[in-house]
Amino acid sequence: MSKTTMIAAILLAAAASPALAQEGPTSDSVSVGGFYAGAELGYGKPKHKLDLTPKTGGPTSGSADKTGFEYGGFMGYGAIIGESLYIGGEASLGAGGGKASRTLSSTKVTIDPGLRYGAAARAGLTFDGGGLLYGKVGLERRKFEVSTIGAKKKLTAKGLVYGVGYEQALNDNVGLRGEISRVNYDDKSVTFSTGDKVKFDSRETRLTLGAIVRF
Repeated sequence: MSKTTMIAAILLAAAASPALAQEGPTSDSVSVGGFYAGAELGYGKPKHKLDLTPKTGGPTSGSADKTGFEYGGFMGYGAIIGESLYIGGEASLGAGGGKASRTLSSTKVTIDPGLRYGAAARAGLTFDGGGLLYGKVGLERRKFEVSTIGAKKKLTAKGLVYGVGYEQALNDNVGLRGEISRVNYDDKSVTFSTGDKVKFDSRETRLTLGAIVRF
C-alpha cells in the first residue's frame, strides 16, 4: 500500500504542477465544467480475507492479493460554482484486477474479479489554466468468480468507493487525469457443491491514468 501511495503522489504532483505554476487568470483559460466522457488504464490490487469451512475438518483463515491491470470508461457532468468550487457526478464501467489464490487446509481458493460498475459524486477546486483537484465518493458493484478444485460460483458484491485525483484540461475538449481510489466491498459467502463454504471480505486499491473528451 505504501508503494502504491508513493507512486500516486508522484503522478498527481507531476500532473498538478503546470496548473499550480500559473500566477493568475489568463485570457486563454479553459474550463473543466460540462459533460465529459473518457477511458482509463492502470493497476488494481484486490485484497481478500478468506474464511474456509470445509465439509470435513475445522475452519481455517487466510488472505490473498494480486496486482493486475485495470481498464474502463467513465462519463459524467460537472459544474463550477463561484470562482473555483467544482461539483459533479460520474458513472463508470470497468474490469481487470488481479486473480488471487490461497491454499487453506489443502484446499486452493481462487478469487477472480470481473466486471465493475458504479456511480460517484465528485467535488473539488479548480485552478487557472484548466486544472482540477478533486475527491470522490460513491457506490460500486463488482462481479467475482470464486472457485475451488472442481467447483466454482459467481456472485456480485457492492461496496463504497472513494478517492482523490487531479485533472488537467489540455484545451476546451481534451484533458488528462490521474486518480487513486479504494473500494471496500461487503462480506460475501458461497457454499460449493463439494460442501465447502468460503466467506470473503474484499477491498481494492487502484491507481489509474485517464484521457477525457468534453462536449
